[in-house]
Amino acid sequence: MKILITYLSQTGNTEKVAGAIYEEASKAHEIETKKLEEVNPENVSGYDFLFIGSPIHAGNLSGAVKDFLSRLQVPSGRKLAGFLTHAGSAYPEQIMSKFTEPYKAACDKNALEYLGCFSCQGFLNPAIHEMVKKGQNLTDEQWEERVKQMTGHPDAEDLNKARVFAKEVLAKL
Repeated sequence: MKILITYLSQTGNTEKVAGAIYEEASKAHEIETKKLEEVNPENVSGYDFLFIGSPIHAGNLSGAVKDFLSRLQVPSGRKLAGFLTHAGSAYPEQIMSKFTEPYKAACDKNALEYLGCFSCQGFLNPAIHEMVKKGQNLTDEQWEERVKQMTGHPDAEDLNKARVFAKEVLAKL
């Protein structure tokens, strides 16, 4: 089985999760890991399975990943799973479904099997801390608590959960 792991990562969070997925998937499969900008979405026909990773930007998948998914062209019968990193500790299912909709739409368009999406907290780029704090109308104390909560993520437990997700998804092949 030939697998592509591709992702967008600006702070290293999503890249760490990609690495954990690679660790698990490479045990029994031929794997290529590439940054999103290195992959042509119209030319991924050589892969049986795609893992596509995105950070959450302004409450949604990054624009680059959404664009990639909208232009994705893969022969039918292949499989796809997503993975996400975000500043929040967790999101309710209703919001997660908003994040996963572009993955599902790409699968529907290409007749791919969607096998789920892994999600974990990452550390928000400090350059946008103030903007996010104001956008969420948080007090200094609330923001300080949020930063403490984000610090160190994705951590070893998050990365282990990513490996478990990869193992479970690949068991469905």
